[in-house]
Amino acid sequence: MDTAIFMAKLTRELTPYERDILFACLPPERQARFLRAKSPAGQAEILCAYGLLRVALRLKCGWLTLPAVALSDSGKPYFPDYPGVRFNLSHTDGAVIAGVSDGPIGVDIEKARPMRPRLTRRVAGTDDLETFFRVWVAAEAMGKRDGRGVWPVLRDGVPPLSDAAYRPLDAWPGYFAACALHAPRVPVETRLYIV
Repeated sequence: MDTAIFMAKLTRELTPYERDILFACLPPERQARFLRAKSPAGQAEILCAYGLLRVALRLKCGWLTLPAVALSDSGKPYFPDYPGVRFNLSHTDGAVIAGVSDGPIGVDIEKARPMRPRLTRRVAGTDDLETFFRVWVAAEAMGKRDGRGVWPVLRDGVPPLSDAAYRPLDAWPGYFAACALHAPRVPVETRLYIV
């Protein structure tokens, strides 16, 4: 299976019908976490991320339903009944991303926003926000691919962004996105949607 990356920009509120349909599609353990989300926009992002995952799995694997999801010891979600299909999700203010592959994958998307200069210098070695977000999404994607999380990657030093298994992704103006794959030269299909 090729790697598929699907991104959606959320430009409107979900209707009550859409929210109900998407909520019913969430894995049971994710439904409880969804109910703890603080804002309707944050809830919509969670719903759309899993909706996008279902679209990707339908197109890449032919699956009509989402299989059972479990969490690894490090908290990374996976399909216990389908170890050959890996996925990863991310959401930010107004956008979501879903990645599906046959090997480890990590994805991240972030909306540009003001950051504390101390954090930008700590992460990217500069006050430049564009550089900060490019480094951040790279570290986040690499940490999610490996199941380590972003802070261990930053602590150990972000691998060079020229790493053949890392790819920056074109999103929308004001957004930064990236994927980290299990091997270099993995074919990647990328689709952008507007909701």
